[in-house]
Amino acid sequence: MPSVLVSEQRPEFVRNFNRTSFAFDHALSESDVFALPNLVAMSRRLAEHAYFSTARSSVGDGWKNVGDGRMTLQETLETIGESDSLVLLSHCELDPECGHVFRRIIDDVTAQAGDALRDDVAIARATLVISSPHRVTSYHIDAEANFLLQIRGEKALHVFDPSDKSVLADEELEAFYAGDWDGANYKSERQARAAVYALRPGKGVHMPIHAPHWAQNGAALSIGLSLNFNLRSAARPSAVYKVNRRLRRAGLKPAAPGVSPLRDGLKVAAFRSASLAKSLLRGGRS
Repeated sequence: MPSVLVSEQRPEFVRNFNRTSFAFDHALSESDVFALPNLVAMSRRLAEHAYFSTARSSVGDGWKNVGDGRMTLQETLETIGESDSLVLLSHCELDPECGHVFRRIIDDVTAQAGDALRDDVAIARATLVISSPHRVTSYHIDAEANFLLQIRGEKALHVFDPSDKSVLADEELEAFYAGDWDGANYKSERQARAAVYALRPGKGVHMPIHAPHWAQNGAALSIGLSLNFNLRSAARPSAVYKVNRRLRRAGLKPAAPGVSPLRDGLKVAAFRSASLAKSLLRGGRS
């Protein structure tokens, strides 16, 4: 299988990886792997790694409403061309039949982005994003660096700068890392700040960690491949956000991660020590 990326675009991957969003080209075709009957079969093998929603969705709805539960995952996929649904099949690289295809694509992207990704990646996963015509994927953030490759259909992808505090406040990141996947709040008055990418087959977009984004499908079924990379360098900031959430709830105004690396380390160490002490005390009472 030849590389799905354009080697001439490698300098932009290296220069802008996890710094800013950018568009790129790819040669990932509508092979049999991405035919809907094969995706239904794959969903049976990867059911434990699937998320699906049959609820109508708008930009600010978040991810909590998944519908009335009357349809199964397979039924949702089989009717997705005529409904208003979203299916995410994660860890496609683990699929016993097609996993090698996704692992090769992950390797291609890792090589294209260079040392900044290769030396920092902790976990890489491939997620198929399958959604109905005109479906809106709600505004959200991710804890991973992301490469989205459009395979079938068209969509407008709106991506915001994760460093813009008027779009994404520290309090929202703290809520996200405390377990609220809808912690980032869509602000319609900031919509003009988004970069809008017109995705069609053969086009892709890179999004840095925490880049808020939402999408609007065109008139056809949309299939995309999202390559998600957990980075080792993101582990400490995520831990600091968790600690800061507790400090803020105690009435304090904690500094954001990175303002003082020494203070970050002390906060995380103190939090882990306190958590360990509580765990030992609970164990002693049992």
